[in-house]
Amino acid sequence: MRLSKEQAAENRARVLDAALGLFSARGFSAVPVSELMAEAGLTHGGFYNHFGSKAELEAEACELAFERALGAIRKAGAKPAGGERKAALRLYVERYLSERARDSRGARCPMVAFGADVSRESADIQARYARGLGLYIGAMAQAAECSRSDAMKLTSELVGGLTLARSVGANDRALSNEVLRAAREKILQRLV
Repeated sequence: MRLSKEQAAENRARVLDAALGLFSARGFSAVPVSELMAEAGLTHGGFYNHFGSKAELEAEACELAFERALGAIRKAGAKPAGGERKAALRLYVERYLSERARDSRGARCPMVAFGADVSRESADIQARYARGLGLYIGAMAQAAECSRSDAMKLTSELVGGLTLARSVGANDRALSNEVLRAAREKILQRLV
């Protein structure tokens, strides 16, 4: 039975969504195609109807992760300059450095999810990651009403804080909470 173009597109999106969730939780290399297809509710054999290779899927998942991350920071940056934009950015920081973000199954932020591993991935993934990071830093500069250099510092503090908190979250909740709190307070002090 042939699928309609709409159903094929929907299935492809399901595979991409499932892959992003699994890759964010465990990394690209730790997820076999059979598992991600099962997560999407589709058969293993249907994978190549949607993607030429797992590497192609990985690159597209990386790009999708940045699209979603950019949507959130761009929303803050779209607020009117001044107090309203600062309030939106404060909320963004509070959510980014929250216990909920730390405890999520997979990191929603592509920099936290893929940053440590991307240098070992394909050139296509590295290129998409670099493009996404550059766009994110630009969006952060807009949202924070600051220079690109300051946006890089702010991004580094966010990513570093969440990464460190996640790294000890299962074994030392007190330390993890302390990391989140310290990073959040330091950033929010500058946004007053």
